[in-house]
Amino acid sequence: MSRLQRYFGDKIGVYHSKYSVNERVEVWNNVLHNSQKMKVILGVRSAVFLPFSDLGLIIVDEEHDASFRQIDPAPRFQARDTATILAKLHQCQLLLGSATPSIESLHNVANQKYGYVSLNQRYASFQPPEIVLVDMKDKLRRKRIKGHFSDDLIQEIEQTLSKGKQVLLFQNRRGYAPVIQCKSCGTIPQCPNCDVSLTYHQGRNQLRCHYCGYAIAKSEICIACSSTDLITKGVGTEQIAQELLSLFPKITIDRMDQDTTQGKYGFQKILSDFEQQQTQILVGTQMITKGLDFSNVGLVGVINADMLNTRP
Repeated sequence: MSRLQRYFGDKIGVYHSKYSVNERVEVWNNVLHNSQKMKVILGVRSAVFLPFSDLGLIIVDEEHDASFRQIDPAPRFQARDTATILAKLHQCQLLLGSATPSIESLHNVANQKYGYVSLNQRYASFQPPEIVLVDMKDKLRRKRIKGHFSDDLIQEIEQTLSKGKQVLLFQNRRGYAPVIQCKSCGTIPQCPNCDVSLTYHQGRNQLRCHYCGYAIAKSEICIACSSTDLITKGVGTEQIAQELLSLFPKITIDRMDQDTTQGKYGFQKILSDFEQQQTQILVGTQMITKGLDFSNVGLVGVINADMLNTRP
């Protein structure tokens, strides 16, 4: 947003669900009357339904992303495909941007429905980063793990911070742990609506379903056998942030996921603090992988990377 404002000044408008009804009505009316205040609209998927009258260009960034598909609540639609129809109705240009294009878009390119432009080198000839894979099974066997961090990652974080650089840590599960299980009978609390395990959120002391929002208070005893021998399995961003605080107590650590960005300016504040280097380590879900650009980041860590291969 700030980068676009530097180029377009006060001609840019923003449209998303965190805005109040009055704010969204104001944006709607400005677009309807083709106001000079809103020549550029930066919006989420619902922005495709604004009443455009003189549309010249639509840009869909990260067009492959699954979040463009709205399933619940209604209306159910694919915002990228809706933008394609919108461009056809207004006879304007459509630009789909992605480093990993969707199969549908590649198919349309192959059938010559879409044009194709490829970037064959990195911007400003930047060198690709060094990628290091850490065998966690080997580290566990050699007892070189603290919490969920290998000794290699801890060392790299220490060296990065000592140089005055910042660290991004990616863990694509929010909450404290995805599963709570009874050691006595093996029972795992399930969502009655979705039939999936409830995620433990320690800050709220709740078990929550990340699909329908169902939530209950965490019980200290098993719901099946009343045993008090409960354990957590797996790790979420909340647990990663806590472990970091114990490893680096003097470092400012922040967390970005759906739980910490509930407020209207929650997302913007977290990013602003990190950009202004008030935060040294930022832990987050896929929110921190969405095309963000921070000049002072010296290290990016992916926690439990194998898990990403098991999810659709």
